[in-house]
Amino acid sequence: MTEVLAFLSTVEDVREQDKIIYPLSSLLFMSICAIFCGAESWDDMVVFTESRKDWLSNYIDMSPGIPCYSTFRRVFSVIDPSSWSALIEGTLGIVIKERAPEDQIPIDGKTLRGTRCSSKEVRAIQMVSAWSVSNKISLADIRTDSKSNEIKAIPLLLDLLTVEGCTISIDAIGCQEEILKKIIEKGGDFVIGLKKNQPSLYQEVHDYSKEHGEKPCNLIEDAFDESHGRSVPGAFHD
Repeated sequence: MTEVLAFLSTVEDVREQDKIIYPLSSLLFMSICAIFCGAESWDDMVVFTESRKDWLSNYIDMSPGIPCYSTFRRVFSVIDPSSWSALIEGTLGIVIKERAPEDQIPIDGKTLRGTRCSSKEVRAIQMVSAWSVSNKISLADIRTDSKSNEIKAIPLLLDLLTVEGCTISIDAIGCQEEILKKIIEKGGDFVIGLKKNQPSLYQEVHDYSKEHGEKPCNLIEDAFDESHGRSVPGAFHD
C-alpha cells in the first residue's frame, strides 16, 4: 500500500491549507478503498471508514477521527471527474500489477442503472467496461453516446489495459478487424462471438469447424445455472 499512497500523494491539494484536518492522500485512500468495496454514496464511505478504521490505521493516520459525509463530498467536488478516473485506474494498476497472466478479461457494454429518463432528449448513460475475472473488479471503463458506438469505444478501452497473456472475451459486437488486431498487438488472446450478420466470415468459420473441428462425446450436459439468484435448466459445455 506504500506505493498506492505515494501515487495518491502526487495529487495537488487545492483546499485552503489552514482549514485542513485530513491530508488529501488519506481522504483519497479512504474513498478509493470504499469504492472498491462497493460504496455508492458518501454515507457508504463513512460506514466503510468506521468499520475498517483499524485496518486503515495500518497505512494512514486515523487520529483525526472518521470524516463525515460532507468531507467526502467536498473532496469529490474539488477534483475533476476525469482525474478521479485516472486515480482509480492508476491505483488499480498498482494493486493488480501481479495479476495472474492467465486472467480472463470480459469486455461488455451496459446501461447504467437509474439513468433512463422519459424525456427523449435525455439518453441513458452507456458504459463499456473491462472486468478482471481473477480479481473480481472493473479494470477500466469508457462512456459512449449510444450502444452502436461500442465498436469505437472498445479499441480506446484496450489502450488503457495491460492484456499481455490474458484472454479477452467480447460478444459479437467485438468481431471487428481493428479490435482483434489491437488485442494481438498487445500480446493478448481472444474469444469473440460471431453471428450470421457477418455471413461470409460466419460461413468460413462454420466450414472450417465442420472439416477440422473435433466434437467430444461429452461436449454438452444438462445442468442448472444459479448465478442469477435462481435455478435455470440449460445446456452447458463440459
